[in-house]
Amino acid sequence: MTQVTPSISPQSASRSSASRPSISQQPATAASHRSWQHQALSLGLALYARLSSDGAARLIERLAFTPQRLPMPSRYEHLLEQADSHTQLHVGTRTLPVYSWGKGPVVLGVHGWSGAGIQFGAFIQPLVAAGYRVVLYDAPAHGRAQGERTDLYEMTEVLTRVGELFGPLEAVMAHSLGSLAAGRALVDGLSARKLVLLAPPASLSEVVDNLGVQMGLSAGALAQHRARMEARFGPEVWQRLALDELVPQLNQPGLVVIDDQDRAVAPAQSARVYHRWPGAELLRSEGLGHHRLLWHDRVVEPVVAWLSA
Repeated sequence: MTQVTPSISPQSASRSSASRPSISQQPATAASHRSWQHQALSLGLALYARLSSDGAARLIERLAFTPQRLPMPSRYEHLLEQADSHTQLHVGTRTLPVYSWGKGPVVLGVHGWSGAGIQFGAFIQPLVAAGYRVVLYDAPAHGRAQGERTDLYEMTEVLTRVGELFGPLEAVMAHSLGSLAAGRALVDGLSARKLVLLAPPASLSEVVDNLGVQMGLSAGALAQHRARMEARFGPEVWQRLALDELVPQLNQPGLVVIDDQDRAVAPAQSARVYHRWPGAELLRSEGLGHHRLLWHDRVVEPVVAWLSA
């Protein structure tokens, strides 16, 4: 049964534009249908590494920075054509779409890796009815946005630009890896009165470990990938994108949404974010997984009620 519970205080023992980290993370449903592809990829990388370990490392890095353009949820795609406003944000040579519905305090949705803004489609009508303006956008190389590759730092910069363009923000609502971008942006100065994190990973480091499992990387190949990331972005990359280290620095009220059958982000990771976030509240759901919690009434209704409280 879905319920909102008060925050639990953590135990004392627990508690540059050209250099940008990113990671590829497959939705649980897509992963289940593509297990044979992961097996083939793992075998191919292993064979390639025998020929050129450096070439294999570069390929792994390229894959990690290339999101998949998964089909947008058809049940909500028509809402893009019904938006009250549609503008374009230019990031370098690329154009990104930004949509909004309604009038009032702004709720900004931040999608995850390989996602799209319209994944928050189930929230649009309830939030508009509650008196909010909903703003959604597609990050570079996602949804209808231009580009082939991106990274979490660029996604953070885009989030900040959209937030400043449409602010002041009543709330930021982020899903999955978008939570890392949201946490970083808010710590760096983006202003929002409330923050909702749906299925947030605890850190980029653990996401990279998960990538290694998905791609079937050996311990040596994963260590080499980590070393290349540190050489490219600096060793502080893991700390700067550790959400469980960022949330203690946040002052706004927070809500963390966790589903017990999430296969893309371990519920224990999201729980750690909650426990490290002073004053945060927790919403638990059962059996929705990583993506259904974006549109199911058992999540949408209490989240809208929490934002409106």
